[in-house]
Amino acid sequence: MKYYITTPIYYINDIPHIGHAYTSTAADVLARYHRNLGDEVFFLTGTDEHGAKIAEAAAAANLEPKQFADTLVPKFQAMAKKLNISYDEFFRTTDPQHETLVQDFVTQLQTKGFVEKRKYEGLYCVGCEKFLKESDLVDGLCHDHKKAPVAQTEENYFFKLSAFGDQLLAKINSGELEIGPDSRKNEVLGKIKQGLEDISISRQAVEWGISFPEDKSQTIYVWIDALLNYCTATKIYGKEDFWPANLHLVGKDILWFHAIIWPALLMALNLPTPKKVFAHGFFTVNGGKMSKTIGNVIDPIETVEKYGTDAVRYALLSEFPFGEDGDISLAKIESLYNKLANNIGNLFQRTISMINKYEVVIPTSSVIPAQAGILPNKQLPIGPDLDNLDFMGAIRKIDKFAEETNQFIAEKQPWTLTKEGKKSEVEAVLLAAYDNLTIIAETIAPFTPETAEKMKKQLETLEPQVLFPRLDTDS
Repeated sequence: MKYYITTPIYYINDIPHIGHAYTSTAADVLARYHRNLGDEVFFLTGTDEHGAKIAEAAAAANLEPKQFADTLVPKFQAMAKKLNISYDEFFRTTDPQHETLVQDFVTQLQTKGFVEKRKYEGLYCVGCEKFLKESDLVDGLCHDHKKAPVAQTEENYFFKLSAFGDQLLAKINSGELEIGPDSRKNEVLGKIKQGLEDISISRQAVEWGISFPEDKSQTIYVWIDALLNYCTATKIYGKEDFWPANLHLVGKDILWFHAIIWPALLMALNLPTPKKVFAHGFFTVNGGKMSKTIGNVIDPIETVEKYGTDAVRYALLSEFPFGEDGDISLAKIESLYNKLANNIGNLFQRTISMINKYEVVIPTSSVIPAQAGILPNKQLPIGPDLDNLDFMGAIRKIDKFAEETNQFIAEKQPWTLTKEGKKSEVEAVLLAAYDNLTIIAETIAPFTPETAEKMKKQLETLEPQVLFPRLDTDS
């Protein structure tokens, strides 16, 4: 089967933070899981490089917008490399082929009669890159950016979003377009039932963007440009047979664009809509909102350099349910690292060391004979958890499986059995434990790919190795 998964294309008005790492890691775990199932996977990530925010940030850095983007894109690519993100393509919205395809798409919308030019007055938040209603404001300020939006009067091109409310409701209610988690699905359905308004898809005052077809005085709204990447990428990279996408992973703040505007744009041209859009929650750091001003932003690259790639991947997805908000901190990451070392790391080292010490012969066949009645719960099915994007649930099953195996060894005491001359029982215990190690190594691989390879090598060579070295607490 073909499986197409995307992260959002990250907006590059600043360097990547731990939130970007979170989404990318979740997508990577799913991509690796589906490859292991034998699926043909197309995993897309990338950067969103147009719009007023980037133009402002570029001006502040005394650079042209494209130059500014070129300085930041490598930082997002470096984050992906550091986290061992196995994407197939890294997409940039400044790709000339993409720009042409976006203009073609908008032209088709015009031809179909879904675009109309109108005068518009509204409150525009540069931080959100969208117009806000009075009801969206808190004490006159944007809820997310704590700044007053700017009153703008423009003549823009509008997409007739209002025409697609009933179709969207039908697709979501039938499950043809799945929105997750359920709380977000209900939120989307509620907004649609309140009535959809037509949306502006061009900007008159924003120069840094793709020119509107046949009207150089306007640029295409950055969100239209960005959403279309999921389709244009399949054309640019020769992956058209992967559409529609199986899963768009997004943050909850951009669910509206992905669950309402994006499907409606596709329906306007009779194109298939994505199969699933899933919105995850946000991080707080030590109980507070992540903020450069406060100085609590966690740099994913620095964090990986201290704790290692796999420990950070494991920590990000094991602390709270995917889809909900949760708190993270370097202290929590360190605690989870130590948990990994003490549970799974210790289990591998002690088991392989005892196999060597007590001269247990591992069968040469690829399948270890089942030690009937000796060790319960020999299977570790995390497929249903990953299918439901329950990363925390999958990790907890793996952790529990390792804990039970450690407990089993402690109860059977192969060192005591050796003193009693019960060699066959020693072999049975350690072969059962070895069997579980093979299951753990295979099952944990999507989460900790580098460590899983080390595990498999140890199981083959029977040379014990520290999987999670003791941390230097002074650094």
